[in-house]
Amino acid sequence: MEAAKRWDPLRDDTDYERCMAEAVIFQMPQQLRTLFCVILLYCSPTKPIDLWNSFKAHMTEDFMQHVDAQTAEAMAFYAIEERLKEQGRSCNDFGIPSSSSVPYSFEPKIINKEEELRIGQEMYAMLNRDQRSAVDAILAVHHKQSTTAGSCFFIGRSGGTGKTYIYNTLYHLFMGQGVHVMPVAWTEIAASLLPNGRTVHSRFKLPVPILKTCTSSIQPNSMEDEEIRRTEVFIWDEAPMAASDALKAADILLRDTMNINAPFGGKIMILGGDFRQFFQSFDSQADQN
Repeated sequence: MEAAKRWDPLRDDTDYERCMAEAVIFQMPQQLRTLFCVILLYCSPTKPIDLWNSFKAHMTEDFMQHVDAQTAEAMAFYAIEERLKEQGRSCNDFGIPSSSSVPYSFEPKIINKEEELRIGQEMYAMLNRDQRSAVDAILAVHHKQSTTAGSCFFIGRSGGTGKTYIYNTLYHLFMGQGVHVMPVAWTEIAASLLPNGRTVHSRFKLPVPILKTCTSSIQPNSMEDEEIRRTEVFIWDEAPMAASDALKAADILLRDTMNINAPFGGKIMILGGDFRQFFQSFDSQADQN
């Protein structure tokens, strides 16, 4: 019995190393950093710093295109720290040095429109009839609507039916046209599947927990405020899981930021998800209460 207690197969980081190694093949650096945070938060690796050292070259690859190695590493630490803060944790909790000298907004913003459009068109060609109908409808509304009208769409499909593919297709097509898109999701895992995806709490700076009177902590004339101003399209995955007060807070934020009394401040809001997740979220909240 004592030997069995001492031997814990889960106290080996081999599986996490294998997971990261497989992700390196398919995922971008931003998504790798998110995966690294998920492992830290929910898997309790025995030597997080070793896991970082093994894959830091891949997690800093996007930054390395614009800055030196030392700055790129500091930027990656800062990005990871911001992700962990969303869950009330920090790099120091896991024995990883943190950096507070590099603002998160330094994350590369250089957009290759031709490349984005090429990717979007290739993805568009692979859409099925229903997916293409949804994408066409959203693109058409963007081309026709005024900048103050605002439009809201809901893409409701069950898990594994291609919602994320629709989001990503729209993202690349819009970015290829010079239209700024902001993808968000309710959970960290879903956000990692979206290009430049962030959680709703992180992107809109909403408190935890969400209350009826909650508001965004984004300050006027801040970098976050400016990014929201120039964003024309928002993609919000897992919307049925989100608290209604979160959606209301985002609506108020966008109206106030744009000074336009229209739904979501006149922006295009693409909500998506599976309403069966609503009941899972409701049960979870009921258990907490």
